[in-house]
Amino acid sequence: MTTEHPSGYNYYKTVVGEIEFDETKMLDIGCGSAEKSSKFFSGAKKIVLLDIEPNMLEKAKVNVEKNNDEKRRKRFKLMLGDGSNKLPFEDESFDLVVSRHCGANMAEVFRILKKGGKFVSEDYAANDCWELKDYFCRGQNYGTKPLQNQIVVNCLDAGFSKVHCLQFEEIEYYETEDDLKYLLGMTPILGGFDDKKDELILQKYIEKFITKKGIRLNRHLFSLWLEK
Repeated sequence: MTTEHPSGYNYYKTVVGEIEFDETKMLDIGCGSAEKSSKFFSGAKKIVLLDIEPNMLEKAKVNVEKNNDEKRRKRFKLMLGDGSNKLPFEDESFDLVVSRHCGANMAEVFRILKKGGKFVSEDYAANDCWELKDYFCRGQNYGTKPLQNQIVVNCLDAGFSKVHCLQFEEIEYYETEDDLKYLLGMTPILGGFDDKKDELILQKYIEKFITKKGIRLNRHLFSLWLEK
């Protein structure tokens, strides 16, 4: 899968810009397989990778070892935990907390951030993958109002003094049909994708959105920057 950034925004580059080399202590909530974070975040002094799924942490461990030398591997700590509940850390433990496509308990994020610490996230907008969901007439947040405003209110209620929200677009290209099916089976984009039952509708989508670069999927996302 390849990604284009027509809006000029890139989550990982933004996070890297907040990392002070060999100084920053950071937490990645809902790290997943850490395929990219194990590469991009390794300049921090300490990186805690937190995920609720044990199998994701196993994949994260493999990627940390694959993408880093022995010295940088020691900077990573893998932990099993739910970022939407109480976090197992002392007050003001981190300089930077990040989260991508995973809900976080903002009151807890505020608690564990040091004064002046920052939170950076990327999440799905209500119209994410809209063309795909329109074919299926269902999916994550399908037919709902934008969620960003309520999330911003929640952040202010948690105590954050500086809250910035940016909506942006990305274009993903999937090399094969199986690559796209894997995404739909592993994420809530369509809400219970069934390889057999959904086959005919998916084929119609692919016929329209196939390009020389691959099967096109238009993503609509938003990012938050918060400062304590």
